[in-house]
Amino acid sequence: MQLDLNCQKCEESFSLELTELQAEPEIRCPGCNARAATGQIETLIEALDDLFAAVAPLRRKFQVTLEIDSEDLPPPYDEEPSVGKAKVADPDEEDEDEDEADDEEEDDEIEEDA
Repeated sequence: MQLDLNCQKCEESFSLELTELQAEPEIRCPGCNARAATGQIETLIEALDDLFAAVAPLRRKFQVTLEIDSEDLPPPYDEEPSVGKAKVADPDEEDEDEDEADDEEEDDEIEEDA
């Protein structure tokens, strides 16, 4: 089974084999190195295992094809996370916040020197 991914940051498209993901739980964009948090990947792998266990008995009578596009998730999964809810830390966001803070400090220092 193959997962087709499209990076939201740089729009790079890439694929991962499920067996590769299970062996090395990492999703990293080859274009910009954006990555998913380890906890999110572990949760995805567990959910896929549960899905396969549910589909296996159906194979006796039906061929099952499943396509999931994260842009078309049904409610309540289609909603943006609300401000009050805790979110899983995104390691890339932390880096970006630190970079922005560093840039602002440099701008302040330049203005003070002028």
